[in-house]
Amino acid sequence: MGSNRKLLETTSATHVGVSFWRLKQRGLPKGKPYLLSNYFSDDFYIYVYPGIPKGTSLSGEDLDEFAAEYEEFIANNIDRLNTFSEITSTKEFVDEQRRTAWSEVPPGKFLSVWDPKLGFKELNLLADTYLDLGIPGEELEENQQLVSVMKTLTRTKGTRFHVLGSAKPDALRQVNAETASTMSWLSPMMNGETIVWDGTKLNRYPARMKDQARPRYRNVYLKIGLDPDKIFEDDPQEVCRLAVWSYLQYEARLNNVSNEDEKLSDNSDELVSESFAETPSKVADNKGSDIRKLEPRKPEEMGNLPVFGYNLESVTKDGYIEDVSVVQSQSVSLRVCDTCFVASTCPAFKPQSVCAFKLPIEVKTKEQLKALINAIIEMQGQRVAFMRFTEEMNGGYADPNVSKEIDRLFKLIKTTKELDDSREFIRMTVERQGSAGVLSSIFGERAKDINALPNNGLNEEQTTKIIQDLTENS
Repeated sequence: MGSNRKLLETTSATHVGVSFWRLKQRGLPKGKPYLLSNYFSDDFYIYVYPGIPKGTSLSGEDLDEFAAEYEEFIANNIDRLNTFSEITSTKEFVDEQRRTAWSEVPPGKFLSVWDPKLGFKELNLLADTYLDLGIPGEELEENQQLVSVMKTLTRTKGTRFHVLGSAKPDALRQVNAETASTMSWLSPMMNGETIVWDGTKLNRYPARMKDQARPRYRNVYLKIGLDPDKIFEDDPQEVCRLAVWSYLQYEARLNNVSNEDEKLSDNSDELVSESFAETPSKVADNKGSDIRKLEPRKPEEMGNLPVFGYNLESVTKDGYIEDVSVVQSQSVSLRVCDTCFVASTCPAFKPQSVCAFKLPIEVKTKEQLKALINAIIEMQGQRVAFMRFTEEMNGGYADPNVSKEIDRLFKLIKTTKELDDSREFIRMTVERQGSAGVLSSIFGERAKDINALPNNGLNEEQTTKIIQDLTENS
C-alpha cells in the first residue's frame, strides 16, 4: 500500500480506501499500533475495509483472530477514519459482530454490508437499522431488480448506499450512490489498460488497444500536465495518474447532475432494459411483497412512439385500393439538452429545452442515396485530412487510427462506384473431361460441321463431267 499511497499523493485524489488484509500482508508494526494519521494528511477521506481476497475462506480460530485484530485496528483509528465496513462471513458471525464490536461505534462511520445470498428481506431489515449500507458492486451490475429496491429504500427510508468494488458508469448511473470504491485505477499499471475521460464520458480500453487509443488523447494529457511520451511508453505511474484524474472528472460530472436535483437514474434510459422497465416487479419493503398495479389507458391517450414518422399510402391489393401505414424517418429529434451527450460543448445548449437541430435526411431514390454517400465520403475525407494533420503535429509518428480511417474512406468510394456501374453481362465458365469435347456435348453431331474446314473446290465426278463437255464441244 505504501507505493500506491505515495502515488495517490501526487494526484488530486482525496478519498482513499485502506485494505486491512493488505496491511497485514506487508506487516504491521509490533509493540505499537498502526495509526492512519501518521501516513495520511488531514484532508484525506479514509475508508477502511477488511479486504479478504475472493476465494480465501476464513473460519473458526483464523476468522476469530482476524476479527480481533481488525477490531483493534478500527478502535485505534476510529477518530481518523471516516467509514469502515464489517467482516462478512456467516450470518451468525455478522450478527454477533453487530451486537458487540460495532454497537458503540459513532453513527455514520459503520458501514453494514448486505449479503446477496440473504435476499431482499435482509436488505430491508438492514435499512430499518442502519442509515448507510454497502452494496457489492458485482451484484449491482448483474441484478436489475436490486436497482429498483435501492431506489425505493432511498425514497422511503432515506437509506444511503455505498457501492463496493465497482466504478462502472453503466451501473452507477442507475442509482444515487453516496460513494463508490474501486481498484480499477491500478489496471493501467497492472494490466496495460487505458482509462481516460474525454470531456463527456469515461472511456476504458483493454491492453490490446492501447497503441490505437492512447494517441487519440494527446491534447488531454498536455492539458492536465501529464507527459504524453511516458503514457505512450506505458510508464506505470503516469498511466495511473491519468486513470485517477479521469475517475475524478467522472465523479464531478455525477455530482454536478446530482446537485441540479436530477436523479442519476433519470439520465440512464438506455441502460435499463425494456423488459425491466415495463414488467411489473416485486419491491421488497416492511409491508411485504407487492406487485405494481398497471392502470389501463384510454384509447384517446394512446399514440405512436415518436421514433419514426408514419404516413398513409394507397396501394392496390387483390383488385381493391386500401390505405396502409408506411414508416418514415423522423427529422425532429427527441433529445433533451439537459441529458444530451454533447451538452457540455453544444453551442445551442439551453436548459430544459428540446434539441435545436433537425436531421432532414431522406433516401427514397437512387440519386438521393448517391448524394448521401457522397456527403459521407466528403465528411470522411475531412476526418482523414484532419487526423493526418494531427499526426504531423505530433511528430509524424504513424498513427494506426489514420490508416483505419483511410481504409473506411476507400470502402465508401468503392460502394459509390458499384452504384454507378450499369453494365450487364453474363460470364460462363465451362469445363469438360473426355474425348468427345465440350462442343460435341453441347451441339451433338452439328459439332462436326462446326469443326470442319470450309471446302469450295470440285469433286472428281464434277471434274470429269467438265472435261467431257469441253472435249465433245471441241
